[in-house]
Amino acid sequence: MQCRAHVAQLGRMVQQFQEAGAEIVVILGDTMERAQEYARIVNAPFPILSDPERKVYSIYELEKYFLLIQRTASLVIDRDGIVRYLKRTTSPMVWLQESREIFGFVDSMNEA
Repeated sequence: MQCRAHVAQLGRMVQQFQEAGAEIVVILGDTMERAQEYARIVNAPFPILSDPERKVYSIYELEKYFLLIQRTASLVIDRDGIVRYLKRTTSPMVWLQESREIFGFVDSMNEA
């Protein structure tokens, strides 16, 4: 699964993000049990949260495309709670390059 590849890549970069003053959080639109199982499978060094009612998904317009393909997103939220970066996609292949792009954005916020 491409989503797992992206989460695994973020896991390999977690120290870089932390050194830049950022934390990584993954939110699954599923039950707490499934989120815990996912965290175990990917061995994530950051929290994987559960959104079974998909409220966060709704806020960021991440409904399923044609009722089949899950839209996903990467967000950077600053310390004041302002969304500074938002990238949505239905193409899972995007995530293989996404982690470095997010890190570059986070790192540039430190320079500002």
